[in-house]
Amino acid sequence: MTAWAEDFRKLFPHARVDEPMSRHTTFHIGGPADALVAVHDEAQLARLYVFARRHALPVMLLGRGSNLLVLDRGIRGVVVRLKGDFERIEFPGGTLVRAGAGARLPQLAMDCAERGLTGVETLVGVPGTVGGGLVMNAGTREGEIGAVVRRVRIFEPELGKGAWIGGGALRFSYRKSNLENRVVLAGELELKAGVKGDILARVRELQGRRSQTRPIHTFNVGSVFKNPPGRFVAQLIQEAGLKGLRRGGAKVSDLHANFIENDQGATAADVLGLVETLREAVRSRFNVELELEVKVVGEA
Repeated sequence: MTAWAEDFRKLFPHARVDEPMSRHTTFHIGGPADALVAVHDEAQLARLYVFARRHALPVMLLGRGSNLLVLDRGIRGVVVRLKGDFERIEFPGGTLVRAGAGARLPQLAMDCAERGLTGVETLVGVPGTVGGGLVMNAGTREGEIGAVVRRVRIFEPELGKGAWIGGGALRFSYRKSNLENRVVLAGELELKAGVKGDILARVRELQGRRSQTRPIHTFNVGSVFKNPPGRFVAQLIQEAGLKGLRRGGAKVSDLHANFIENDQGATAADVLGLVETLREAVRSRFNVELELEVKVVGEA
């Protein structure tokens, strides 16, 4: 147990110490975090950052762990999950939607469709949270969340409070934003009014397509690599003959070659070994350098 853990649990009685991160990622991989805690409002979050500064602890926010590979020795410091107030999806009026960082992207897509609002249907197949989605500009070929963002609420640890930013303060590009090192609390989206039946039909179409082309019932983190300009990683890996390739307990999906599955108790080292094999094969055959989309955190 770390020296500060007892004081931390007095402040947050439900915190978990030495918590295996394999329980909190869709990969089901990862060593222990020093501490994992859920916070339910901005006041709790402010208290957490005061404690972290006092003890010189790093803080990492965790959504659903759906785009995350935690290394085998785990994460030092405090891992934070945004619950309670941060999971709300609100409709303040007109075509505006306000979604907390802890809200799930598929739920956001469904709630908007049910209210006849269009613009986020493509997010129904993205298994992450709004916070992570904003940071990485989540989406598919059909669209990305950054296209409909009006403003974002961030937490400023030095000030101990949240603030809204928008306009020129936000920049989104392919699987990237300038929110990478910010504590994102919520997003406000500007959607468009549409026909509820048509929007729901589109959502069902996207759900069906995803279930047929993605390994949604295995332990994985979605696309491992970003698509290079004008190319599709899955096609490159498949043409290199690497579908089904295995390293330890990790395996390239037989259904979609840009997915790696935790097939038989894989470690992070297994996954990274497979990643390097795929990179080298694609580099050698196509002269294309693959860039990771999955975020790697923790101690090797």
